Order: sequence, then C-alpha cells, then structure tokens
Amino acid sequence: MMIEIILRKGIISSKYNSYLNKVQKMRSFLSNRTNTNILIESVKIKSVYQSASLIAQDISFQPRNNQISFRSMFSKIVKDIPLRMPKGVEGLRISCSGRLGGAEIARTESRKYGKTSCNVFNLKIDYASANVSTRYGILGVKVWISYS
Repeated sequence: MMIEIILRKGIISSKYNSYLNKVQKMRSFLSNRTNTNILIESVKIKSVYQSASLIAQDISFQPRNNQISFRSMFSKIVKDIPLRMPKGVEGLRISCSGRLGGAEIARTESRKYGKTSCNVFNLKIDYASANVSTRYGILGVKVWISYS
C-alpha cells in the first residue's frame, strides 16, 4: 500500500524533524492496523495548478469549511491563475453542479480560462472530479486542464 502526501511550497520549513516524527507515527499506526507494509512518500509541488485532482480537492474542501458561493470561488481562482499557472498549461475549465447555495433546484455552473477543448484529440487533457457533501446534498466538482 502506498500513500502520497502532497506538500505545497512553504508548508515545511524549520519543523522538518517534527514532520518526520509524525510521518513515522502514522506509518506505524497504519501498518499495525492493516498488517501490511506502508510506504509514505512526500511529494513537493510548486503550484496547485499542475494537477486537476489537486484543484478538485482544493475546491471540494472550501464549501465545507466556510459558506462561500461558487461564483466568488471561481473568480478567486481565475484571479490567481495568471500568477500561479505553470508553464505548459494552456487552459483550465471548472464545473460545479448540484444544489448550489442551498437552492431548491439543482444547477450547473462552469467557468473556463484559456483554451480548453474536449473535442480535439491532439491536446493533453488532465481531468478530475470530486464530490462535496453539504447539508443540502452532494455537489459535484469537475476540473479539466489542457497542456501544450
């Protein structure tokens, strides 16, 4: 069994030894529970916008913590894209569906930035989806990233 821990830039600085101790405790706890060898690997990333699964997870954690509308969340992500988007990424498309804002009728909202065409075969496209459980029901988040 392999577990990947994804670290954003700047999370681990001077507290590296305490981080390693926590990883060792987690590894021993999981190996005792499952009776298997556990490999925990830390992966450093420079930007969240490198992977569609990271963006989908980031979006799916936001409505749980604080009640933020998806329109403001989209606009916040689109403002950050030109500053943080790594080289090679051409575009980003995000779609959220369900009872957005607690509405009685479910709807779908989509936003895109740059070039994202799902109909062209020669583009590299990374796709990820995530579910968000709220008190109104389950919301779906889909993310597409197109690379050059």
